[in-house]
Amino acid sequence: MNQTPAIFRYWGKADSSYDGEPKWHPLAYHSLDVAACGQTLLRQQPAWLESLARLSGLEPAVLSPWLVFLLAIHDMGKFGDGFQSLRPNLQQELQGRAAKVAYDVLHDTLGYAVVMEHLPEWLGFPDLARRGGSLLRLWAAAVTGHHGRPPMNDGLKAHVIRHLPANTVMKDAEQFVVDARRLLLPESWTFPGRAGDSLERYKRTSWLFAGVAVAADWLGSNTRWFKYHQPSLNLEEYWHQLALPRAETAVSESGMCAPISASDAAFARLFPRIAASPTPLQAWADAVVIGRGPQLFVLEELTGGGKTEAALTLAARLMKEGCARGVYFALPTMATADAMFDRVQKKFDVESDEPWRRFFSGGNAALVLAHSAAGTKQKLDALQLRDGGYNDQHEEASASQYSTAWIADSRKKALLADFGVGTVDQALLAVMPLRHQSLRLLGVSTKVLVVDEVHACDCYMGELLARLLRFHAALGGSAVLLSATLPQEHREKLISAFADGAEFANRAPVQNDYPLATHLHASGIAEVHTPAREAVSRKVAVEPFTDEDAVFQRLQATVSRGGCAVWVRNTVADAVAAWHTWSTNNPDDPATLFHARFALCDRLKIGEQINKDFGAESRAEARRRRLVIATQVVEQSLDVDFDDMVTDLAPIDLVIQRAGRLQRHKRDVDGNPAARDGRSGAKLGVLMPEPTEDAGSDWFKRLLPKAARVYPDHGKLWLTGRWLASRGTFDLSADARDMIESVYAEDGYERIPPALQGVTDAAEGACKADKGTARSNLLSFDQGYDPTGMDWPDEDAQVDITTRLGEKTVRLRLAKISGGNLTSWAVADENIEWTLSELTVPRRLLTKESYRYAGLIKQAREKMPDQGRYCLIVPFEQYEDAWRGWALRERDEDVFEEVRVMYSPKTGLSIESGEVIDESDL
Repeated sequence: MNQTPAIFRYWGKADSSYDGEPKWHPLAYHSLDVAACGQTLLRQQPAWLESLARLSGLEPAVLSPWLVFLLAIHDMGKFGDGFQSLRPNLQQELQGRAAKVAYDVLHDTLGYAVVMEHLPEWLGFPDLARRGGSLLRLWAAAVTGHHGRPPMNDGLKAHVIRHLPANTVMKDAEQFVVDARRLLLPESWTFPGRAGDSLERYKRTSWLFAGVAVAADWLGSNTRWFKYHQPSLNLEEYWHQLALPRAETAVSESGMCAPISASDAAFARLFPRIAASPTPLQAWADAVVIGRGPQLFVLEELTGGGKTEAALTLAARLMKEGCARGVYFALPTMATADAMFDRVQKKFDVESDEPWRRFFSGGNAALVLAHSAAGTKQKLDALQLRDGGYNDQHEEASASQYSTAWIADSRKKALLADFGVGTVDQALLAVMPLRHQSLRLLGVSTKVLVVDEVHACDCYMGELLARLLRFHAALGGSAVLLSATLPQEHREKLISAFADGAEFANRAPVQNDYPLATHLHASGIAEVHTPAREAVSRKVAVEPFTDEDAVFQRLQATVSRGGCAVWVRNTVADAVAAWHTWSTNNPDDPATLFHARFALCDRLKIGEQINKDFGAESRAEARRRRLVIATQVVEQSLDVDFDDMVTDLAPIDLVIQRAGRLQRHKRDVDGNPAARDGRSGAKLGVLMPEPTEDAGSDWFKRLLPKAARVYPDHGKLWLTGRWLASRGTFDLSADARDMIESVYAEDGYERIPPALQGVTDAAEGACKADKGTARSNLLSFDQGYDPTGMDWPDEDAQVDITTRLGEKTVRLRLAKISGGNLTSWAVADENIEWTLSELTVPRRLLTKESYRYAGLIKQAREKMPDQGRYCLIVPFEQYEDAWRGWALRERDEDVFEEVRVMYSPKTGLSIESGEVIDESDL
């Protein structure tokens, strides 16, 4: 019989291909590895412990050992016969038996059951068992939910009886708990007596502790730092000699140590190039009094008014005052995230490669882009290792297998980075019942959450953002919201959500000035009118067009006289069609096509060239006789200006956004930068039907059928067209508020023609339905990280819980067939080339990979850093000037047909059949 002490006869990690001996790691040691990582994280990330203490009402000296002890029992379910029998030979070797119990309850749920059933008795803390263990429930769910989702809550007692025989396994599990308590909890430590609001406090605390448990388990599961070890040391020896030193190394090398905020957060230090001439909004951000506790800022100013620098100044000042330890800058699209990343990385100051570092003191901070990671060194790359899992098809992926794929996806990594830039979706996922939500919430909780272009949130996303603000404020976080065109009703909703989470008295905003800076804090709400920046306060003349031929004539006239122009279209299909028409009729003046249906590498290249040719520093030779035909990506992602612009009719807030790219910078008559503008004034062409009083229900659809479903509220489009046509000219600053409220205020409905009121009613009904769907897809802060009867799927799986409604999409990775292998479309550094080869299309167009390339696809997927999870790989062969590939489309339920896919770096992706007719390009 094996003479090893009983608690060491249970394996926690095992891998037959492990490089070294033994091929397994004792469960007791692994449990201490994770506890040591948790203890080190709480010390290296003091803001986490401070938040946990504030939320729980427990002193850090009392709370910290309790959390570390809980982390030591995170894997109690692995004592069960079902888990141990995943390696029957190893169980036989260690325990002298091979249990015949099916692994039909995951170890996280079984661990929760064991803790709830027996921990109060084993620890001698009867308070934990009272009222059905309600005080223990949230702690137990958070720590056993270390695989990124809460444990299941059904059949707990039966699971324990079946998987942990009372006279053997149960005794060993109890012994480990008693030994861990003796090691990790001070002898005098007792569970704090119940206060009246303890349960509510523990619910709030559970959200953050669940994230700490995931992070600690990932680090403690990584064989880079935690090598397998023979059970030759007792728990105390292993804890001090191996677990704690290894945890110090793991936290340090993984980049999980918190940086120190800069001691000087003045605008002049952050942005020295423009320090001499801050905009009024920037000057306000530099001077406003920063208090303590959660705070919300809402900055409303035109594009070009300096909102970004003002927001970052506020973020740096909040960090300096101890209100945050970093920044997450959330943007509406990948393109805007790319542009913002470029700005914070280098473009704020061409003389400094990394101006974002001015927000921190010392060199251990990290900047991460939330989706493409182009050229950056990721702070957590060291976690891309494996521990071998459990080598059984019935067991879910192990902690390090999940962390490898998860951390390899930089979209998600940005929330843990000290300075993250990414899409707003990555933050919104923190308040949805999807796997690893808790780690996202933990990451953003200590950041200043900056959300740009808040007006871009539709009915569904608006609900999600409001819930995120409630969570963020409740956890002690601060936020800055930016918009050029925020309707008053939307502003009130977001302010109310933050006030609710922070438990401020509900102070509704009252001012309707523009531009406007709003500051909500514990003592009240301040609304300050800031003068508009002179450079963006310009008049714009409006010229309506009712057919495309007239648009082409205007664009040809502009190009012929040496100017540059842009036509902003509402759909990819319309943009591509216009590009083909122009190219056929104007072969000597080729146009540039820009939309989101390009592989990321090509999209970045086109965007960079447009920014170079039409940006603030561009000169006449680059701009002369140039035309860009683009979708919505150009209105948000680039700091460019054109001599002339035409836009398809869109909601009035988007028209204002697009007009912000029209003669944005002062230039002489030739197009060179100048102190005064020498052009003939900004003129905006708008392709739209005439907004007559007797407009029918098909008023918009007749002229722009492909865009009819992109912007379904045709009544509000009529109000937009009516305002533009009736005024003929507008001032981008003075008229902005009136423009927005004339369309979005409640009294606007009465002015809509009767036939279009029905369309608006349908759109508003859909909006209410979307809000209801959003609420059903959101977590409740007051419920806490509770055990559940629902599955929390992986966020990239094809599920209904999503950050955006509308047509379901699929992520493609484009590949070239070369020499019998697949290579990425993008030519780039290893580990990012496949990401740069991605684009997204509606799932109804491409549903599965072609069978003809199955072998090549399998080989390519195995070599990808994230194993190609949740994406389709489309191989291409060169065909004349383009590239041709194949994929499958679902024709009927479970009936698929093969379709041809074409790709060109000039025009993007096209599909043989079922082309998109109603897709926006967001």
